[in-house]
Amino acid sequence: MWSLRPQGRSQVLRLALTAALVAGAVVLVVVLVRGGGHGSRAAPPLSVQTFHSVVPPRTGDAAVSHTLRHGQMIVVIDQPSSGMFAEQNASIAQGAAVAVDELNATGGLARHVRVKLVPENLDGLSAAAVQGRLRSEAAAALVLPCDTDSQLSLAAGAARYGTLMLAPCNPDPTAGRRYSTYWPIGTAASEESAGLVSAMRTTGYGSVFILGASGSRYVELLTGDFRAAAERGHLRIVGSAPVATTAGGFASLAGAIKAAYPSPASIFVALPPPLVNQLVAGLRAQGVTQAVMGTSAMDTQLTLTSNRSVLENSVFPSNGFPRESGPAHRFAADYKKRFGGEPVGSFPGLGFETVQFLEAAVRDAHSAEPSAIQRTLSRGLALGGVALAERTYRPGGDHNPVGPVSIEKVSGSTLEPLLALG
Repeated sequence: MWSLRPQGRSQVLRLALTAALVAGAVVLVVVLVRGGGHGSRAAPPLSVQTFHSVVPPRTGDAAVSHTLRHGQMIVVIDQPSSGMFAEQNASIAQGAAVAVDELNATGGLARHVRVKLVPENLDGLSAAAVQGRLRSEAAAALVLPCDTDSQLSLAAGAARYGTLMLAPCNPDPTAGRRYSTYWPIGTAASEESAGLVSAMRTTGYGSVFILGASGSRYVELLTGDFRAAAERGHLRIVGSAPVATTAGGFASLAGAIKAAYPSPASIFVALPPPLVNQLVAGLRAQGVTQAVMGTSAMDTQLTLTSNRSVLENSVFPSNGFPRESGPAHRFAADYKKRFGGEPVGSFPGLGFETVQFLEAAVRDAHSAEPSAIQRTLSRGLALGGVALAERTYRPGGDHNPVGPVSIEKVSGSTLEPLLALG
């Protein structure tokens, strides 16, 4: 059992974070049949002939053209076997699987091109090896994982070959400017931080002590976003300290928080569960009682199953709240039927919306050719949302969707909607 306390050794954090979560689930996708989708612009159904003239972009991969002509689109979804975001990635894959089942149930894209999700573990592979794997699968698109280090590494490699990339998680809102075929689905982390600061001020948390850590790009990015948002929003930062893993206790870190003047109303930390649970449990044992502010990584079942009570009343941004609509209720029912329980948190919905995004882009493009999808996305796209809220992609923008920022809190054994901003 390990714990956290102030420490300057980022390497130790990196190793312990990696070891903290167990292998993520591998999701088997059953290819069924569905149709329809949710986008802003009505488009006529695609004809079979549309796919006969497909020429894949840049890669020159004739296998993609051949697969599309024969009524199937292969979408590879990266599923790392372990890591900080194993549960989040597994939940996204489950939501995506439900979306594919529903889509294929009435014929697939344009009612005749079925989508097949193919789970792969691409972490640690070179750009050439990743491209070789995608070509061997005849993949038309790649769904990236939430883990920031592997996500951006894969994006940098895949971008060299013009691969169409869908990123459910959006920790680095500048990535779309660097990689022209990279399209995030979730709200940018910087927007989530701004929403969290606004909610904190609204609910009376006017000051904060920031806990940061080196060795994890996700933690570094999200901590920087929050600090910048706090400064812009005139939230008082009364102190900060790094955390790292050691065999020791939490006395030093708790002492730094207690010594801050004025006493902070809250504590911000970007660690995902179960790490955030363990950190806060250690602080509580040392008499630190301030409310915890976190990130959208907390919007998952794992927050409620590992020392949940220590996170009571914790507040964090969400990828979005479930919709109250017929299609949203169908998603929840189909998810429960397939996986045996209700979707908890926003990550299953984020996976569902990733497939909805692809469906809407294909319809607007009148083609499932990756280069045609890329062109139509660059012209802008509006999505009504099924499992989560509506989003808009502006023409010629930075690829980040514009939509409401949702704020949640831990309340008993549930993740309770608190505010929707924007």
